[in-house]
Amino acid sequence: MAHEAHDSDIGQPRVSAFDHSGGGAATAGGSFPPETPGRSFGPLGGDGCRVGCDYGRTDDDRLPWDAGGRYGGWGGHEHFGTAPGASRPPVVFVHGNGRDACDWNPHAEYFLDNGYRGDELWAITFSEATTGHRAMVEQLQAFVSRVLAYTGRDEVALVAHSLGVTGARWWLRSYDGHERVETFVGLAGANHGLRLGTLCCRLGTTAGPLSVCRVLRDDYERHADHPLSALNADETPGDVAYYTIRGTDDDLFWGCRESPALAGARENLALRTDHEGVRASPEAIERVYDWVAPASTPGTPTPRCSADRVPDPTYRELYGLA
Repeated sequence: MAHEAHDSDIGQPRVSAFDHSGGGAATAGGSFPPETPGRSFGPLGGDGCRVGCDYGRTDDDRLPWDAGGRYGGWGGHEHFGTAPGASRPPVVFVHGNGRDACDWNPHAEYFLDNGYRGDELWAITFSEATTGHRAMVEQLQAFVSRVLAYTGRDEVALVAHSLGVTGARWWLRSYDGHERVETFVGLAGANHGLRLGTLCCRLGTTAGPLSVCRVLRDDYERHADHPLSALNADETPGDVAYYTIRGTDDDLFWGCRESPALAGARENLALRTDHEGVRASPEAIERVYDWVAPASTPGTPTPRCSADRVPDPTYRELYGLA
């Protein structure tokens, strides 16, 4: 069951940081003026999908069920042409800002080559290129529920990249998802915010793909009831094996290289690569497989960013945490 504070924000007319449909500076009433439509980070196709992906965002032709136009993606033995059945927790891949399920095709190939079946491999495409955390939570809840029902398993392994990391973590918190997740792998997630997010908020540049900056500002601890504060009150909840990877050459995390790390994770790994390489490099794919397939030993937590907290009561209403 979702936490009451988050549920109360869903479907309300005001705009919050968990919704992609707001831009500009916060007003005294705790809402944002309408955003200017924009394209998301990275090369995109006609309807917001990554160039090279031939499927629409809510196309469910590669799924064994009707998604009702809520999301797209791929998965299952029919899609991959393997024997049916899942003898281990299925892997659910979660993409980042402006991306889609096609990002994970190389991972599927690697996992299949190393013994996985099609029913053990799934990837969601969120309905919009820049999907706010609130919508990501609802779509991921529906997707994971269908995966578990279809495979007959009790748990999944969750692998997320970039914006998908904080979205997936918010799903864990909102629906007690940690009870249905065996392993969580966060790749280049802004778990402790971005300097870019703070800068965009100060400049009022929060439209289109930058609308998520409000929830990903690195000075979040200076603002009362900011959602990252709630999310990071317990960074690794439940009986879940957590792992993270950050790139030493990832310019998205300038000024706060340790943002992707999670306190309490079994391993917080740094690879000599950039933002995309954290997801797509051969070393990253192999490491994700090693973590998801067998168990690994605990590692040492990595420090995170922090800042002095100052009162800002507007965040309680803005993020639906009242």
